[in-house]
Amino acid sequence: MKIIFGIFLIFIGTLLLTTIFLDVFSLSFLTRIFHNLGLFWPLILITFGVYFIYLSVRKRWLYFLSVGVFSAFLILLLVWPYESVSTPGKYQVFTGVKRISFKSGGFTVRFIEGEELRVYASSGIEVSKLGSDLIVKGSLWRKLGPKIVEIESPRDIFELSFENGAFTVKGEFEENRFTRIETKDSVLNIRFNFQKMNVPLYFEAEDCVLEVLFRLPTGVSYFIDKKDGLLLKTIEGNIVESDFNPDLFFKLKDGVFRVHLEGGI
Repeated sequence: MKIIFGIFLIFIGTLLLTTIFLDVFSLSFLTRIFHNLGLFWPLILITFGVYFIYLSVRKRWLYFLSVGVFSAFLILLLVWPYESVSTPGKYQVFTGVKRISFKSGGFTVRFIEGEELRVYASSGIEVSKLGSDLIVKGSLWRKLGPKIVEIESPRDIFELSFENGAFTVKGEFEENRFTRIETKDSVLNIRFNFQKMNVPLYFEAEDCVLEVLFRLPTGVSYFIDKKDGLLLKTIEGNIVESDFNPDLFFKLKDGVFRVHLEGGI
């Protein structure tokens, strides 16, 4: 057991160093770990099961087997490509939606442009509608593997919220279709491309780890209101900072935030 614990400490130290050298604020590496943990966590049970058998029969090869299984578990956390699973062909169509809420677990969300609101979801994710709210809820334990949601978005205006989970969100749009994005108690990596900003976007984050990359049209205005936490801001291209009716307004509180805005689309 001391060897297993030692391997675990070495893994944690290596993970922290690797994250620092790659990008201390990047979430892609940590997101991979989170998703792969949901896939391979039964190996932890196998490790301890083999070890307890070893304690009873004292066969040396059982001890090394438990160490090997645990080492394989740590390696798989690092190298398994969690985004390689394709989205199922079945989909659901919804109407009258004003707000899309993502809750619990961890999954990848892909937005694409379309004529109607259609949702593709891998197993282990529940999609339901309550009034004008569309609720997308995942569970780390219901399916031991990657979870992917693909949303085909029409030319409507939506609000987005993310709560109690780890989410990777991507999308490219001809024009902005969101008026508000909220995230709380989450790890959120969000990347959006907007060719036009036809409506202002209000972004509120609290008690979370956040990485935002927005590619925007030239001349877009923004303002960031940060109360607490750590903020790294990167602005590229022709984007204007203004607190008077900005196109993008960020309200950040209690967390680690990276905001990267690129103008010139």
